[in-house]
Amino acid sequence: MQDHESTTTTEQTVPDELVRAIENNPEEVALLVERLGLVNDLIDVLELGVDALDDEMVRSLARTGTSLAEVADDASDPDTVAGMKRLLRAVGDAEEAEAAPVGAVGLLRATRDPEVKAGLGYLVALAAALGAGTEAE
Repeated sequence: MQDHESTTTTEQTVPDELVRAIENNPEEVALLVERLGLVNDLIDVLELGVDALDDEMVRSLARTGTSLAEVADDASDPDTVAGMKRLLRAVGDAEEAEAAPVGAVGLLRATRDPEVKAGLGYLVALAAALGAGTEAE
């Protein structure tokens, strides 16, 4: 009688619904994969240090990790990303412009410009959001 090694093959199928979701939302899937990579990196770091840390150090590190994850979550919000891109483009444009010193009268005169009005409106909205965030904390 001959010995036969049994081979086990595990075949995984991806549900059609998941395939469609990935095809229809490639940017969101890429963002999810990126976030999972960050989480995995954080887990790797935590695993390396757990044996060397006492309980309080572990709790402190966990709080820091949570804070970092919250910041990463806020920074990856589509509105935040769009706002930061908008702000950075404006900084670049302002750097290229030939800006001259402006006094109080020049500032008032500049408020007639529709682009300046739009920029001031954005700054007022930013100030309101900062104020609301300060009150919530």
